[in-house]
Amino acid sequence: MSQYLAPSFFSPDKSGMYATLKAAPERAQAHFNRGLQTPFKPQNGKEIRHILVCGMGGSGSTGDLLQAICNQSPLPIWVNKSAQLPAWVNTETLVIAVSYSGETAETLSCVQSAYARGAQMLLLASGGQLLAFAQNHDLACVHLEGGLPPRAALLDMLFALLGSLLDFEPLLIANGIQRREIESSLLSLATLYQQWGIEGQSAPMPYLLAQSLDRAWPLLWGNDPATACIAQRWKNQFSENAKTFASCSVLPELNHNEMVAMCAAYHSQIQLIYLNLESVDALADRVALEMVGPQLAAVHQIYAVGQSHLERVLYLTCLGDFVSVYLALLKEIDPTPIDAINEFKRRITQTPS
Repeated sequence: MSQYLAPSFFSPDKSGMYATLKAAPERAQAHFNRGLQTPFKPQNGKEIRHILVCGMGGSGSTGDLLQAICNQSPLPIWVNKSAQLPAWVNTETLVIAVSYSGETAETLSCVQSAYARGAQMLLLASGGQLLAFAQNHDLACVHLEGGLPPRAALLDMLFALLGSLLDFEPLLIANGIQRREIESSLLSLATLYQQWGIEGQSAPMPYLLAQSLDRAWPLLWGNDPATACIAQRWKNQFSENAKTFASCSVLPELNHNEMVAMCAAYHSQIQLIYLNLESVDALADRVALEMVGPQLAAVHQIYAVGQSHLERVLYLTCLGDFVSVYLALLKEIDPTPIDAINEFKRRITQTPS
């Protein structure tokens, strides 16, 4: 046990979320290999002109990250988190449906609609109705391992998707992402996860950040579309793992609205977490931080580390996973249970529509 940890630090983690988190890079490698074994190929000679990723919760975060990683794609990438399929989906659309359990009602609804419209399709599931639908209709489907909370399997789903799409030129190759970049990112993740663990004698950065956030209201700022997606992931992880309210906004849009409220009074519980994929701040970001910072309890400026855009996106994303789990354990909360979500699902299945 590290000297800075209380002897009872791991006691709340009855379901083993920390061990699940630490094993993520190894699972990501295995799922990348699974994706390689199920390569996506456009069907019927149709050209793909747009991409829609359908998914909810942790599975939906896969689409957010794909959007963040492929920010230079010549094809528009949309993420759909509802039961309704957009009207523009047609035979020239690649619909990627992600449901870790294979039982997500909203995603299943979208898959049925997309199939009826003749869309190109790629599915990811560990089982359930989605996997059965893929098998019954001869659709490309990466079979995920299963057995985890979906939010803890984000890297499993993402790298399975990257493996399947590796040779789809308009997407990954157009963003400079080839096999060597993906494999390099997996090695970087393995190193980071060792550095961010709490097995050493000195407290790692995510643990120290979690200590600061105890009893705080985290406010996440992204400064572009990619970090906006990452900020949303942090918010979701704070909600589910640490059972902590959090908010997220994106620059420069917040300079045109939210800044007024932030500067109007001192907010003693709000701590700002500013996420930046680059090593320097834009002028507008710097001025916003200078104006808002004195009105908040603390400001944490976090800059991504990595040799590629992919590595930097993963750095910021996975850092938030560690912070949220450490915050839960510091608050003596089990990170795994999501009782409110389970109760919600129980009620909607038992209540007549």
